[in-house]
Amino acid sequence: MTQRVFVAILTVLVFLAGFGARIWTEPRQAVPAAPSALRQAFPRVTKPGTEKKNEQQLDRAKLVAEIQKLRPQIEAFSSQMEEITAEFEREFALLLTPEQRGKFSAYKKKNAERDAKRLTDVTPLTDEDILRAKDRPLTWIYWQVTVSPMLEMLTKDYKLDANQQAALRAALALRRNRFLALFDSTPHPNVRLSRLAPLLERVTAPAK
Repeated sequence: MTQRVFVAILTVLVFLAGFGARIWTEPRQAVPAAPSALRQAFPRVTKPGTEKKNEQQLDRAKLVAEIQKLRPQIEAFSSQMEEITAEFEREFALLLTPEQRGKFSAYKKKNAERDAKRLTDVTPLTDEDILRAKDRPLTWIYWQVTVSPMLEMLTKDYKLDANQQAALRAALALRRNRFLALFDSTPHPNVRLSRLAPLLERVTAPAK
C-alpha cells in the first residue's frame, strides 16, 4: 500500500467516523470535511439500526482474549508511537521561545494528568465506549500524518513566526514519514486495539 493511498483511506475513515478529537492541540477546531472525491471513492454504507445491533452483540470475552493474545505486539506498537511523539516534542520545544515553551509545558502537564486519571478510572466501559475507543486511534493517526492542519493549529495556538513555521513544517513532515513507516509495518488490529489494551479491566465487565 502506498503512502498516498494509506493517507487517503485513513482520512476518509476519520472524517466519516465523526471523531474530531486531537492529541497535540486541544479540541478547539472541528476536522474539515473530507474531499467529495474521497467520499465517493470510499463510501460508508450503514443500514438503519446496524450500529445499535453491533453494540448489543459486542462479545467482550472475545475482545479481551484478542487483546491478551496481541498484547506484546500492541505494546511494542504503542512504545514506538510514544518514541516518535517524544522526539517530535523535543524538536518542537527547541524552536519555541521561553514564553511559548512555558505554554507548551503547561499543556503537556495537563494532558499527562488527564491520561493518568483515565488509567486509574475503574468504571466499566459501555459498549459505546469500547467502539469509540477502537475508532479513536484512526482519528489520532490522522493528526500524526497530516502536515498543514497541524501546522495551522500550532501556529495559531503558539503564535509562531515565519521561521518557526518553516522549522515546524519540516519537523511535521519528518514525523509523518516515521509514523507512516510504523503503520505500514503494523497489523490493523494492533492499531485499533492500542487504546483499549491499557483499559482491559474496564472492558471485561459490562457497565451496569
